Amino acid sequence: MEINEKAYGLGSKRSIIREIFEYGKKRSAEIGAENVYDFSLGNPSVEPPRIVVNTVKKLLKTENSILLHGYTSAQGDQGTRKAVADSIKGRFGVDITPDHIYMTCGAAASLTISLKAVLNPDEECIVFAPFFTEYRVFIENAGGKVVVSEPKQSDLQIDFKDFKGRINAKTRAVIVNSPNNPSGVVYSLKTIEKLCEILKEKEREYGKTIYLISDEPYRELVYNGVKVPYVMNYYDDAIVCYSFSKALSLPGERIGYIAVNPAMKGCGNVYLAVCGAGRMLGYVCAPSLFQQVIKH
Repeated sequence: MEINEKAYGLGSKRSIIREIFEYGKKRSAEIGAENVYDFSLGNPSVEPPRIVVNTVKKLLKTENSILLHGYTSAQGDQGTRKAVADSIKGRFGVDITPDHIYMTCGAAASLTISLKAVLNPDEECIVFAPFFTEYRVFIENAGGKVVVSEPKQSDLQIDFKDFKGRINAKTRAVIVNSPNNPSGVVYSLKTIEKLCEILKEKEREYGKTIYLISDEPYRELVYNGVKVPYVMNYYDDAIVCYSFSKALSLPGERIGYIAVNPAMKGCGNVYLAVCGAGRMLGYVCAPSLFQQVIKH
């Protein structure tokens, strides 16, 4: 066939998550949505906070509707990026600026852009099982190779012996997802500190940067006083990929961001690579309306 075989393969067979989602929609039409419990996609079961709805209504009534629905800067509206940077600084104590923030179409775009920005052909990216199945697609699309580290069976925290054995001279990135999809496990402070300690050791050993990419769409979904460590406070070469989809019940609006650690050596160049990767992948800018919602 005169088409891209890999793209055909992905398009002709959905992920198992999407297969279950489509089956759920079919059964809902047959027997009623109230009789179907869909555990596939992370669609919300609660409405967005009232402040989000009211802000959207207020913005839609603005006289400057052309600006509201127009393009922003490719990396995102300056005011929105400042609001995100100020939030990170206030919540986690990281001295970050708008020039370290890149607004995206949700966490999937954050991950694909970040991986494209840091991975060179045949370099490896380590993921911790169990992991979101699309990581494999994102990494391979960036030209990288997926390496899976198996967790401790007792609590699904990182098995550091297994992890250290997976790192080699080709390792360029590690993805950490906490709270984890699909297990729900939150990596403890002890786990994050040990992970970062090993990565620093391996950076020195191989004389190269190993990026820690933190996928954080579920950061706010923790209970009973559980804390989610912020990786930038423990590792300089960290990139945070965030989405407002889960915290604000807005998965269909596709709004998130990439944050590059200002403590990273060469952070300015990494940020420019993020901007370039977004351009290569065709992400002109994140949805303008919801950039304004986040800013407000």
